[in-house]
Amino acid sequence: MTTGGCKQTVSVIVPCYNERETIDEFYRRMTGVADRAGSYDFEIIFVNDGSGDDTALRLNELSDRDRRVKVVHLARNMGHQIAITAGMDFADGDLIVIIDADLQDPPEEIPGMLAKLEEGFDLVHAQRKRRDGESGFKLATAWLFYKLMRRFSSRDIVDNCGDFRAFNHKVLKVVRKFRERHRFMRGIFASIGFRQCIIQYDRDRRYAGETKYPFRKMLGLAINAILSFSSSPIRFITWASFALWGISLIYLIKALLDHFVFKVTVPGWTSIIILMTFYNGIILFSIGIIGSYVGRSFEQAQGRPLYWIGDTRNIDRGETE
Repeated sequence: MTTGGCKQTVSVIVPCYNERETIDEFYRRMTGVADRAGSYDFEIIFVNDGSGDDTALRLNELSDRDRRVKVVHLARNMGHQIAITAGMDFADGDLIVIIDADLQDPPEEIPGMLAKLEEGFDLVHAQRKRRDGESGFKLATAWLFYKLMRRFSSRDIVDNCGDFRAFNHKVLKVVRKFRERHRFMRGIFASIGFRQCIIQYDRDRRYAGETKYPFRKMLGLAINAILSFSSSPIRFITWASFALWGISLIYLIKALLDHFVFKVTVPGWTSIIILMTFYNGIILFSIGIIGSYVGRSFEQAQGRPLYWIGDTRNIDRGETE
């Protein structure tokens, strides 16, 4: 597609962490898509998220061979969501695509997503219709996560949708303004409005290597999502306090009736210890929830950068200032 006689540029943002086994195949398939899409110019922005293998070396070799390949080496591992953010900060395109390097999300779906943008949509979410190679446990926890987010979040998170999406430069300028440290990009994109649509696709098995989202990281992402886009945990504390106060009142009335009416000595310590243990557990849990919100506010107030750059390739020095 051309605008005023000039081709539009598509910036493809590719976060990478220890992806040495997939980089070459991803590059082959991605450049194949770019070469066939003759109506667009492409730049491929690889963000090396502090990889511990030779991902950096392979990316540098690609950038030496192909000027379309831009590389941002983060100085340390900052996490997937921050790596996406860094890629967006360096994207110059009229249209932007986010895709992982593991080839579970096929680059061949990108032309269809760009076609939706050309129809007038501002943001295109890629929804997984089928997920090959994923365990029943992972599918079950993903289902539970989206169900809980629909129930407790104030935003409509797109079901079964990861970070594979396309959007125009208007959306990019808005999303760049979101600078919270604990990021959940899916929630940010779902919350900003604009004209949005969904396309469906079959998600493939990982091409090679191991998943970079084990259960621990998935749990952390879920906690970020809930705390960033829902005040339900705070409301839970409020309702739990009312419920526990009611239970305490009932128990107090029973104890008074036993002592003054039925002349029964209230049995001693077992019930008291049980109640104290239960209530103290609830209190500590509530303090933990509040502490999570306070801690996030503290980290955000420090104003530290989201990431820092170790090196870049095929990127103007002015862009890194």
